Amino acid sequence: MTVVTADVVRAMADVARVFRLGKPLGPPVYAARGELGLIWRLDTEGGSWAVKELLSPVDEGVARADTAFQHAAADAGVRLPRPVLTSEGDVLLRGRFRVYEWVDLVVGEQVTGAELGAVTARLHRVGHPASGTVLPWFSEPVGRAGWQALLAAGGEWEQALGRVLPELIALDDLVVAPDGGHVTTCHCDVGVGNVRRAADGGVIVLDWENCGPARPGWELAKILLDLPQDEAVAAYSAYRASGGPEVISGPGDFSMAIAEHGHLLEFYARRALSEQESPDNRARARDRVSTMLSRPLTTKKIDTLLAALRRP
Repeated sequence: MTVVTADVVRAMADVARVFRLGKPLGPPVYAARGELGLIWRLDTEGGSWAVKELLSPVDEGVARADTAFQHAAADAGVRLPRPVLTSEGDVLLRGRFRVYEWVDLVVGEQVTGAELGAVTARLHRVGHPASGTVLPWFSEPVGRAGWQALLAAGGEWEQALGRVLPELIALDDLVVAPDGGHVTTCHCDVGVGNVRRAADGGVIVLDWENCGPARPGWELAKILLDLPQDEAVAAYSAYRASGGPEVISGPGDFSMAIAEHGHLLEFYARRALSEQESPDNRARARDRVSTMLSRPLTTKKIDTLLAALRRP
């Protein structure tokens, strides 16, 4: 359980002042935790706000870039929590706090594949220019040497990792470079966890901090791969019917999904083994590794999904 300490209360008072949110009506309320940080609900005289307390400092320039994409997406009709700037026009306070308007969500109800496909089409039609090149996290495989080093590092999952290692290496062989492809700014974390149904109706897209350069078609393939097959087919149909510009045509389109899957597995395993991480972080990481190895991504899964998407 996350405790609201005196330091947290003081930090939120600073946030309210710098972001001109109005006087707090009480202490902040812990709302959620993601991999990048904590989310607090802060009620003030000016309204209700989602304050993200980042676990690691973020560069203001990076935050401004993702905020620019959010504004472009909102202008194109994508619903999202409105980002709030400081009195100086900055996105961040001390590199660790950022603020959004609070949006009430429907609890325990997941969006459909068709809803996910339609909102992805709208996102891809934004065509926001990319700043820089695609990050290695989304474009480069872990590679045989990386997998073997991870296996040698040990851990309670060593045997499970050893069993799927040939498949992980085979997946890496499918990855192709995005050079020369159509790269724009993408959300990069679209899924049922971040596309939610709003309490006042419609769907809303959350958690934009991971956005950056990517090939939209590869983002689409990654989204589909995370869904049950029938929902993936419905999502793809809705995407195309909603004017989505991308087409999934072959295994190479899953390069982003394969690269991220590998780096996530490696990241969680390294975190779980690190003595520098908190017990909570290590426990969460162990759970993630166990879950990923219990239902690993495979070349067969990609081939099966491709066949389903090609059916008339």
